[in-house]
Amino acid sequence: MFFKKKTKRIKFFFAGILGSLLIRVLIGSMRIIERPVNHPEKLIRQGESTIFAYWHAFMLVPAYTARNLGIKVMVSQHSDGEYITQVIERLGFTTVRGSTTRGGVKALLKMIKDPKEGTAIAITPDGPRGPRFTIQPGIIYLSQKTGIPIIPTSLGLTSYWEMPSWDKFRIPKPFSKAALIHGEPIHIPPKLNKSEVEEYCMLLEKRLNEMNIEAEQLVKCETTA
Repeated sequence: MFFKKKTKRIKFFFAGILGSLLIRVLIGSMRIIERPVNHPEKLIRQGESTIFAYWHAFMLVPAYTARNLGIKVMVSQHSDGEYITQVIERLGFTTVRGSTTRGGVKALLKMIKDPKEGTAIAITPDGPRGPRFTIQPGIIYLSQKTGIPIIPTSLGLTSYWEMPSWDKFRIPKPFSKAALIHGEPIHIPPKLNKSEVEEYCMLLEKRLNEMNIEAEQLVKCETTA
């Protein structure tokens, strides 16, 4: 048992090193158009607290562009989550373990405990198991309890591999182009009933899906220009 656990830890360790290196090399080879430019970094420097929301399938490019900013990320307690934790912590993120299905309440409470100025959080609101492009209410709950606005973020890619996973995870191809756009903040009222929570879920979902189209159009325009 001891050797099995040790082997697992070693596997996670090297997976973290390799994964973070691959992201730096792969995404670093791309041309990334960000609107507004360096938005997460500017908000953090201004001391503004923010929750960034983007679909699970699009996480690689934001993981690169927002590296080394100390952004908090909620990662599933599933065994696969340990691989993600090892990778993104080496990219300069802070991780909190939990999800909408396992340990979610504890993770959310840990995130909102004594929120400080400049707190930046990133959540994939359709993760960790979907349904794809469907908002789970946890992000609305988090924003409601903290008073921190949600910034919808979306991505357009010119060329990518699509994985046979529930989210159809997208891996950009080397030297391709991407458009990363951040929307206007969505402010969630401190008191909501169940139907109002659902309305805000639908609003965020609609905003993200509209921004998907906008990001895809932007990257196509930049490619043909």
